[in-house]
Amino acid sequence: MKIFIIPYTITTTNTKRLKNYLDDVGSQVIHIYNSHDFENLTHIASGGFSLVHVAYWKNTVTKVAIKKFNENSKEDDIINEINIMRVASHPSIIQFYGIAKFKDKPYYSLVLEYADGGTLKNHLRNNAKIKWESQLKFAKEIAAAILWLHCNAIIHGDLHPNNILIHKNTIKLADFGCSRLRGNEYYTKPCGIIPYMDPKILGNPESYDLTEKSDIYSLGVIFWELTSCSSPFDSLVKCLIKSEILKGTREKPIPNTNIEFVALYEVCWKQEPDERPDIRQVISELNSIEPNNFNSQDTGDEDLCLSSCEVI
Repeated sequence: MKIFIIPYTITTTNTKRLKNYLDDVGSQVIHIYNSHDFENLTHIASGGFSLVHVAYWKNTVTKVAIKKFNENSKEDDIINEINIMRVASHPSIIQFYGIAKFKDKPYYSLVLEYADGGTLKNHLRNNAKIKWESQLKFAKEIAAAILWLHCNAIIHGDLHPNNILIHKNTIKLADFGCSRLRGNEYYTKPCGIIPYMDPKILGNPESYDLTEKSDIYSLGVIFWELTSCSSPFDSLVKCLIKSEILKGTREKPIPNTNIEFVALYEVCWKQEPDERPDIRQVISELNSIEPNNFNSQDTGDEDLCLSSCEVI
């Protein structure tokens, strides 16, 4: 496997700005792989701006995910995503290995850790009776990833179960295409899936700025989904979902859900950002919730450590 360290000669004209970016961060190491370093590429997912493939490192049995950007992608957005991915380092965040150039796409592709369990959304749909212990475990792991991001001034901006992966039964937060560094002058346009989006952004997408509290709102909806195993507002016509959310409508708690967990996600999805907790408060509440619920057995999961917020 041949690995190049930046700066690296790039001659394709439509990657000129990406070349400039790579040159600018020459003091940082980004591995640039050749397309021949991979074999047996298989398409596994699609998005508005990218295709995701699973592949093998050549002559190995190790899988990686290849995120290929398509013609609709903007160079600024790709640079922003690389800039965030290259510093994101947490057990519950998908690992960034580097970038690669493939002849079938105009831009560089991301080489990422492969998650063998697929998306959280599919996991919940395929396990309609997921145990409370697993719900709480996943909630803690998602919150731990967000704590790391917020401690490092990163706002994810597009949290939903399709952007949360599972690898060896452990959460892996993914897809930083809509993410933003707090204080960075580069502006990412608000994006996401309506039921998980901050109502303030839904109502004023041009004037309301994405904040950490936007992630907290999304987290509240995801917590509800951990208990329901279904998408929010499934019973509503899609065109009505936005207006209902803006009116303050939320999903009802699932019967027999831990009441403290319900109270937590209900405060997370408050209409007003100032009424929502920050991620440290969320984790403090999660740590206070007993894993035992209606005779469930304790999994022995450890509490999250608030003092372990490593700043890069």
